[in-house]
Amino acid sequence: MRLVGAAVFEWLQGAGFYRELHRASANLLPDGDGQTWLDAGCGPGLMARIAAQKGYLATGIDRDPRMIESARACACKDGNAARYHVSDLDDPHLTIGRYDVVSASSLLVVVSDPEAMLARLEALVRPGGKVLIIEASPSMSRRHAIRAILSGGLGPRSYMLLAWASVRTERTLPVAIFDRAGSRARCFPILDGLVHAWLIER
Repeated sequence: MRLVGAAVFEWLQGAGFYRELHRASANLLPDGDGQTWLDAGCGPGLMARIAAQKGYLATGIDRDPRMIESARACACKDGNAARYHVSDLDDPHLTIGRYDVVSASSLLVVVSDPEAMLARLEALVRPGGKVLIIEASPSMSRRHAIRAILSGGLGPRSYMLLAWASVRTERTLPVAIFDRAGSRARCFPILDGLVHAWLIER
């Protein structure tokens, strides 16, 4: 089952719109110059590869060994310098306040305690660093996905947007989570507002 999950996520990460929305989200941050970037719940590793292309020392972590195997294979194929480890945010080897950027894509909405997860992500960032959260917005629905697909311009595998909308409709991250956490979060609409990129400055 894990092998199927890794294959599905790798297929999704190969969709043109998915790559571009993550690239647009990463471009909310300046290019790196050897700064550290941790991508939590990295799956097949797309965001870490984008971060490495931007000049960051990028590391992706995921608790699923199959995801990390897929991420390493993709990075090797692309000649990308991103590194990957089987781990999660409870790993004591993750140093508090170490990273310049910590990112998480489609992670908070699937965990049992998103507020605790957000607090953990923020704790890993050094003072002056940033947390980047990417989640489907409340506008993500099958109807809006079909409209976006029919309008064209989403690149290869655009139909995957409908699959993503099917599992995210009425299951999005409540904005209040940032207010309750006291986070200074700015929201950036991506993919015509179907996705929100939240940028938190420490």
